[in-house]
Amino acid sequence: MKVELCCAALPAPLRVLAVHCWLVVHDGPTCQRWEVWQTRNAGGCSIGHVHRDLKAPYDGVGGGRARIAAAWTGEQAGAISRVLDRARDYPHCERYLAWPGPNSNTFVAWVLREAGIVHPLGRKAFGRSYPVR
Repeated sequence: MKVELCCAALPAPLRVLAVHCWLVVHDGPTCQRWEVWQTRNAGGCSIGHVHRDLKAPYDGVGGGRARIAAAWTGEQAGAISRVLDRARDYPHCERYLAWPGPNSNTFVAWVLREAGIVHPLGRKAFGRSYPVR
């Protein structure tokens, strides 16, 4: 199993200020993309604003190509996957606000914290520090 943290710039003019982050889980032949999107139940499998497979794993979000910011394997990847299996526990499934959050970066930060992984998201990941109950 491998989990990747992906990021892509937002469309102009926000691209100079902010990125959208998501997680891609590779488990054998399956690959899933997990993220928060501004639209509830926009497609794929969704729990309010939390989406699985809304877009292809490495599709950008309108401001540029996706890049892999980090990757985990082994127990760390397993811990992230277990948190994603209980994505319904994310306290902001039904709430989205681009700034100050909760948003896509809030979700990724929550997943990593719940999995016990210390990995700071970049300064352009607005919402990364939004309080999660």
